Amino acid sequence: MATEEPTDTGGSRQTNSKDSVTPAQPGNPANSSRELPTTAERVSESYAKYPDRTQLPLTERDGVSLRRDYTREHYEPYHSEAIREIDDDVTGQQLVARTPYDWGEAVEKMLEDHEDTRRTTINLEKGRSSDPEYAEFSIEAVTRWFASYQMKYYAQMEGWLRELTGGERPSGGTSTANYADPHICLLTLSASSMPGGERVAPVDHISVRRSSWNSCYDTLRNTMRSLDYDWQYERRSEPHTGKRGEYGINRCYGHDHVVLVVDGPVTPNDLRPVIEKHVEECEWAGADAHDLDIQDWDANADDVGTVEIKEPEELESTARYVADYASIDPLDLHERSEEYIMWAAAVTAANAKTQSRSDAAGWASTADACKQRYESDQSDQSVDHGESVVRSSTRGVDLECAECGSPHGIDQDQTLTATRVGDQSTAAADGGLDREGELRDRWPSARAAASVGQTPAEKRQREQIDQYLERYPDATPTQIMGALGLPPDARRLIEEVDHGVDPSEPVSFDRPPEWQVKSVTVGEEEYPASAGTGVEMVETVDYIDKLVRNTKLGCEDSDSILWRCERTGTAMFGGESMAGYLLKHGIQHPEVVDSVVSADRVPNPNGPGTISRDN
Repeated sequence: MATEEPTDTGGSRQTNSKDSVTPAQPGNPANSSRELPTTAERVSESYAKYPDRTQLPLTERDGVSLRRDYTREHYEPYHSEAIREIDDDVTGQQLVARTPYDWGEAVEKMLEDHEDTRRTTINLEKGRSSDPEYAEFSIEAVTRWFASYQMKYYAQMEGWLRELTGGERPSGGTSTANYADPHICLLTLSASSMPGGERVAPVDHISVRRSSWNSCYDTLRNTMRSLDYDWQYERRSEPHTGKRGEYGINRCYGHDHVVLVVDGPVTPNDLRPVIEKHVEECEWAGADAHDLDIQDWDANADDVGTVEIKEPEELESTARYVADYASIDPLDLHERSEEYIMWAAAVTAANAKTQSRSDAAGWASTADACKQRYESDQSDQSVDHGESVVRSSTRGVDLECAECGSPHGIDQDQTLTATRVGDQSTAAADGGLDREGELRDRWPSARAAASVGQTPAEKRQREQIDQYLERYPDATPTQIMGALGLPPDARRLIEEVDHGVDPSEPVSFDRPPEWQVKSVTVGEEEYPASAGTGVEMVETVDYIDKLVRNTKLGCEDSDSILWRCERTGTAMFGGESMAGYLLKHGIQHPEVVDSVVSADRVPNPNGPGTISRDN
């Protein structure tokens, strides 16, 4: 007989160890010859292992965003008679409720979609069929639940950590640690799935658990600022599986890990305010569950599981240590544990992100990949990361790598011209001003373009700028524009004058065709690419919940109160029951409900039973 609290560890099916994780080509899985369990088998196992959880709705709240295909819409016919003889009667259907799938139904839907995706091919084409360079190419569709995606994610995380802590790249090069004294910190943020003794819906748990993150991030930033340390982070959600302890009541629900890399010594007590802020902001997070019952974390570090700190020298592989902590495995979704599959179904239905990171962490990972492409004999990249730089449009960044777009490791205090000459790379024409690049940016959709000469207005402005710079050679662009009353786009002219650009010199570009989606093949059927094929989100519609949450019917002890509708004289116990009754009689506005409903009898504060409200 199945039970709701199994004693096994909830681990994944036996497969390749994490040591085998390496970057892989798109597709799924790495060893595609192995036979995967069927959707029917995995759904049946989830229902058998967690019969109560699978019957829970994804959400119990009104107005929660879910994927449309994880909801059911309920309509009722309506008929409105014409008021005047010249008018027609109006009939139609109106939405009366939009309800979520049960958790078990969501598991089945997700696994079926996953199977379809495994049979899906995305067909690309480059250019038009009449172009000499026209080409076609097909790739297998991939989602975040594929083994290959997990492997790619692991490689990205490994590259990020390697840039900060040092190490050898798979392509043969060596990364010098960007941080002088790196420390790896792992923080865990969770919430109870039974905060009031009743199990909550999984999507509601996601929403409440993650509601504290903005405040936690602010606390983390202020803590690092007070310590005067550089830092980067990655936040990742994963399910409770019991692998690191007895988390029975929370199995199948998620929690968050924050992987924090700090350039300097840090202690558990330093990071305690972040955990305290989570418990303060998240109504379902318990203090004891986050080790806040332990007063001194530094003196009792071995007893604190919420914060764990390591130095790279303590670890055989920093990336493997983090991956094991955060359940990053090269597994197909059908091979995952029941706990993982049920958590993934809730995440998918809510379209919730499972991973986010600081910009700097993403840039470091991108830079590592750029270096590997340069070192690989399978790539045609001819310059290393940062050897060729361009101006960046990213806020707070001046220069970025021309190959990968990452500013990681690039001196932001140098000028673009000095960088090119100093690195002995080819300097652009016109004193280092990239006129071709600017023209490309001005016409991003053009296959080719050319520009020569200038407009009369530009000629006048250029002459004004020339004359002003003769008098004030050290003036900044802002000073020039302010003094001459020039518009913001005159900054480009100031740069051209400063670099000695001759406007009579023509500039042009010829942009090669780019790859774009032509069609999608699912099984044997091919479908043309079209717009509007993204995820469609809708909000649940539950008028009973809406009335209970926004009227007196949702007060404390509402279920034990005898409510009376003054308009009809009907009385009944329970706020939800009265809300349903009122809706059937067309009373659905919260202000109207509060005006027509009264409490006849309330719980007796001195003993069992109820007493009249007048007593």
